[in-house]
Amino acid sequence: MKEVVYEPADEMIAWARERIDGAGFRDDARAIGLREDGAWRGVVVYDNFTTTGCWISVASDASRRWLTREFIVRSMIYPFVQLGYPRINACVSCKNAASLAFCDGFGWTQEGVMREAGSEGEDLIIFGLLRRECRWLPGRLTGKVSRHRL
Repeated sequence: MKEVVYEPADEMIAWARERIDGAGFRDDARAIGLREDGAWRGVVVYDNFTTTGCWISVASDASRRWLTREFIVRSMIYPFVQLGYPRINACVSCKNAASLAFCDGFGWTQEGVMREAGSEGEDLIIFGLLRRECRWLPGRLTGKVSRHRL
């Protein structure tokens, strides 16, 4: 049975770091994971918190069926509702076709390019997702809320 979990964050972050090329996370990073039969299937890491948003990184076990609607909704509720952010950000290597398609399919908007910023000198694509654009939040949660301090 698949379950969405919030601990142990250190273990989830380490698992994600192993799967994301060039990943480095700050000490205050947080994570939400999807576990099945004691094994990690997917992890979302939230990092680089600011007053208006944070950066997210997604790692999976590379299977085709790891993602669940519950996991997606909870992964969006954390930054947009619990933290009250109006936006979240992601950075994807131009060589990572699967992650580029993932961002596009989930409604992210390409906002820029960091030329030759990747671990192998490749371009990194910057994506943003605004709370009001997030189709994964229940309708009553898409409006503006007051932000909470971290």
